Amino acid sequence: MKGQYFSFDAIVASVIFVLALMALLSYWHSVRTYLDYQTSDVQKEAVRLSNLLFAPPEFSSPTYDCDTIERMGFSNSWTERVVNQTLLDCAESQTSADPEWLKRTLATPYNVSITVTHILAVDDERLQQINPITVTDDTTEIVSMRRLTTVQDADGTHLATVDLRLYR
Repeated sequence: MKGQYFSFDAIVASVIFVLALMALLSYWHSVRTYLDYQTSDVQKEAVRLSNLLFAPPEFSSPTYDCDTIERMGFSNSWTERVVNQTLLDCAESQTSADPEWLKRTLATPYNVSITVTHILAVDDERLQQINPITVTDDTTEIVSMRRLTTVQDADGTHLATVDLRLYR
């Protein structure tokens, strides 16, 4: 009689163990798949570019004009991460003339679109688009990232959101 109970307990314990193991492996696989999606190449590139945009630009000559920008960045300096409105306007004018300019100056293989929403007052916003996104049938992946910042222009400083979109 004792042997039957022991055998029955061992079988039930084995079944419970196998079911728990299957549930754990299924959960681990789904989490791993989700994390792989989160750390795709486009996602990593979006993080790199969002950090790069809040660095000062590099110029190829000491004239500091739009035509001599080699690496794009919108901030005034490394220590002061305030975005310079002149650099935003420069990027907007350059990409309207050459849509590939932003892609080259950011050194990325992906298409880039930047939207800056200037928050001037409680009910007053101004939208500025740098290389607006163009989605086609060939677009496979779009990654968006939003950063909050302050923008310095001729009238002073104000809050803004910078929406960065990368797509293939």
